[in-house]
Order: sequence, then C-alpha cells, then structure tokens
Amino acid sequence: MKYEVILLIVLAIVMLFGLLAHFAYLQRIKAKLVMTARSSFRMKDLKRALQIRQGPNYNTLVLSSWSLFFVALVFLYFLTPRVFPSWNFFNFPKVASNELGFFILALIVIIVTSFIAFSVPLSYRYYTFSKSLKNLTIYGAPLILLVSLISSSYLATIFPLTSNFAWNLGFVTLAAAEILLLLPIFNGFLEVLR
Repeated sequence: MKYEVILLIVLAIVMLFGLLAHFAYLQRIKAKLVMTARSSFRMKDLKRALQIRQGPNYNTLVLSSWSLFFVALVFLYFLTPRVFPSWNFFNFPKVASNELGFFILALIVIIVTSFIAFSVPLSYRYYTFSKSLKNLTIYGAPLILLVSLISSSYLATIFPLTSNFAWNLGFVTLAAAEILLLLPIFNGFLEVLR
C-alpha cells in the first residue's frame, strides 16, 4: 500500500476521532446532569439548552474552511494520477484541458461534500471556546488550506513530473488544517473529561 493511501486513512481516522469526541462530549454532559439533577430528560432538550450562537461570520468562515478542506483533499489525492492512477482529474480530458478545469472540479467537490461541510460546523454550537481559538480556526485554517491547494495545483501543472516536497507540503498543511478545524471539538471533549 502506498504511503499516500496510509496518510489518507490517517486523515479519515482523525475525522472519525472528531466525530466520536463530539458524541462522547454530549453523552458525558448528559451523564453528569443526570447524576446531579436526578431526573431524566431527552438528548434533544440537552442539545437545545447547550446551544451557543457563534455568530454568522464565524459560521460562514468555518463552512468555507470545511469546503476548502474537501477541495484541498480531492486536489491532493485526485488531481494527478500519482496516488490513484485510475481515478484522477486527467481521466476527464475536456474538463482537465478547460481553462476553468480546476474551478469546475472544485465546484463539483463542494456540491458533493456540501452535506458534510454544512453539518460539521453545526456541531460547534455546543461548545464554548476562547476568542483566540475562534480566530485561529477561522483565519488560520483557510490560509493553511491555500498552501495545500497551491501545492496540489503545482503538482498538476508540472505533471507528468512530480515533486515529493510539494506533495508532502500539501499533505502536512491539509492535516494541520483538519486538526485546527476539529480543535474546538477536541478542546470541548477534554474540558468535559475534567
């Protein structure tokens, strides 16, 4: 198995840990409340009580960051035949040779992943986090993702040549952005464990 595929599995595992941390966070709060209140309530009521408005600017920037994350992921793994020779952008020559080819591919990715990109930021409404973490998430992640997108675009531009440095830079920045975007969830989970 190629190391790039192993790294893709690592990205999926980090995403899965984020999902599990979110559900564990809610369950842990529910368990604490049941012990102290000595009464039962529905998870739906708990979710409604926990909601914190993060603001429309934050929600928009985080949604954009998650969309950029999925575009950067597809660009890194499927723009050139390096990782998946039979599933790549160059298998569609009309789109690949079009001057708007990258834009068309990005638009397709955004449409296909829109459910995930919309649902993940909704989970942030159950967490309280500092303004510095909020700023780090909304300003840092898009900038880091741009580095990944530029690296992937460079790889497509120089194809059939390749650059291990550009690919590794694209992956490292993609992984850093994923961790940064999941940081509010991991942070909330660690706080509720105390």
